[in-house]
Amino acid sequence: MRISPVHLDEDTAGVLRRDRLVIAAGFALAGGVTVWRIGAHPVLPAFLGFALLASALVVCDARLMRLPDPLTLPSYPLLAALLVIPLDWDAYTRALLAMAATFAAHFLLALFVGGIGLGDAKAAGLVGLVLGWLSWAALAQGLVLAYVCVGLYAIGLAVSRRAQRGSVVPFGPFLLGGAVLAVALTGS
Repeated sequence: MRISPVHLDEDTAGVLRRDRLVIAAGFALAGGVTVWRIGAHPVLPAFLGFALLASALVVCDARLMRLPDPLTLPSYPLLAALLVIPLDWDAYTRALLAMAATFAAHFLLALFVGGIGLGDAKAAGLVGLVLGWLSWAALAQGLVLAYVCVGLYAIGLAVSRRAQRGSVVPFGPFLLGGAVLAVALTGS
């Protein structure tokens, strides 16, 4: 019997098991970009943890059309603890404010506008946390990249007539990919 603090449902566990090579490849790419841009800085473990989480969440959202709580929720205290390591209180305060603002904005979008789910709002809070540690500009850049890319993807689907009426495009891969791209463009 294996004891784990994270209790995954059968579908999520199956995706993580089946697609472990895709997740590993995504982490190798995102982690490599992170190491290149952040360098040997005390904040590197937090950003590598985010890169691994983002890789797993992208695959889960693409396969299951959801971002599982057992992956997103425990990541909040873990990433928050790792972001304390550099003892940069200005950056840490900005990260917490960015997390709260990004989560709140996406939570309201999920409730009142649609097109974004509550899982996306939870993932957006994590994006706010890590990109907020870098700067407000990095957070804005990551979010703009996410929205522009998902918009272009949806337009591409509509033009190619691959989109079915009422079809849903998972936002998580764009949100998390935008965050990784913002790290690549911004660095530490």
